[in-house]
Amino acid sequence: ETARRDAGQEMDLGAVMGKAVSNALKILKVNPMSCVVWRDGVGDNTIEQVAQQEIPMVRRALAQTGVVGGTGAAAKPPTPLTYIVCQKRINTKFLTADGQQGLPAGALVQDLQGANHQSFYITGTSPPYSTPKPVRFVIAQRDKGLMTTPMTDLSWALCHDYPNWAGPIKLPAPVQMAHKLAELAGGFADCGESIDAARYANKIYFL
Repeated sequence: ETARRDAGQEMDLGAVMGKAVSNALKILKVNPMSCVVWRDGVGDNTIEQVAQQEIPMVRRALAQTGVVGGTGAAAKPPTPLTYIVCQKRINTKFLTADGQQGLPAGALVQDLQGANHQSFYITGTSPPYSTPKPVRFVIAQRDKGLMTTPMTDLSWALCHDYPNWAGPIKLPAPVQMAHKLAELAGGFADCGESIDAARYANKIYFL
């Protein structure tokens, strides 16, 4: 799903998420057992604000599908939700104990925590001639139903799931694919509103 927004305007995630969830349920014909959102483009100063604004919208979008968290005899418990902010523009870098080399691809650092949210770092790539920059993953919300799911393993596994690319990338595949779709839609004069989303549903045509 794509949506237009003006410069400086916050995205109405609820409407876009509602369409995406509804289309996914129709195409895949499944009832979601859980929901994990990787959110990019959020700085440290706005994590709390974005979480307070967007997490309720995501929950509402899931409930409005009529499958999750509805009312009546067929109502089901709310879907467990985890909301993770991905930060790639950070100044943190990690080196080996001797200080001579950067950490290899796939290195996980969990001991460096923020004041308000649990976080972890993953070095997705390891360039040969420069110090690798990790991605910081900030867990802004984690429901009880997903406490036993290792978000570090899931995030790193999705870094290997980017189509037509050998090896891992820095971000989980859904985040990078969202970047590609936004880049494609942004190149249109109408910001992608002429893209037939129904025709290309469940197809990664934007790669």
